[in-house]
Amino acid sequence: MTLKFIHGNYLKYNKGTGFISCHVDALHAEPPAADLFTDKIVENLVKKTGCAGIVSTISRTIADLNRNLNETNHEGIHEYRSTIKEIIKSLKIIDSNNFLLTPYLHLSFHGMKDTHYGPHAIEVGTLYGQSCSKEVKDWFQQELTKKSEDSFPKIHVIFDNKFVGNESIAFHRQGDNSGYLGYSHNFNTFQIELSRTLRSKHRTTITKIFSEIIDDFQQTFVAT
Repeated sequence: MTLKFIHGNYLKYNKGTGFISCHVDALHAEPPAADLFTDKIVENLVKKTGCAGIVSTISRTIADLNRNLNETNHEGIHEYRSTIKEIIKSLKIIDSNNFLLTPYLHLSFHGMKDTHYGPHAIEVGTLYGQSCSKEVKDWFQQELTKKSEDSFPKIHVIFDNKFVGNESIAFHRQGDNSGYLGYSHNFNTFQIELSRTLRSKHRTTITKIFSEIIDDFQQTFVAT
């Protein structure tokens, strides 16, 4: 099945089935300086879970969508933020103040070198808990660790150590003090850094782990 994308100037996106309170993205998918295979992981998760997905179509060397607003990326950031808003509106989970009515999961996939923690490592960044609620972070850490151990015992899971996340990952929750208000306390962002070996050789396992997490999030926090 080929995934159909809506194309913008800086990214392409798929709104999913309109039922899953989650989107996944790969903001450094385009060469040069690409996080290789992160776009494939996003596409696999959209197909498997029905969540929405966003993939950058322009290199971070031209406009980095995973940063604060600056002179080179402001158009791209506005497009990225308006895409998130379109996804959330299509789910009908937003009130008149732009606050989310139900918990929402945002998984942002990135790549790190095998030399950081070895060839089978995942680091999750939450800016020391600023990009998500404590309840969801505790749940996510427990789920990811257990599912990784069950699916591929070699995987080493680390939280908030080297790659804690740029402050922009907290803006969707807290706002950026420059006109972007964010969506308040129900927005939960996790930056997922995957080692090169996991991205290149174990995408099926990675897709399985994170698709189960997305499904469980929906059942645990949204469907009740």
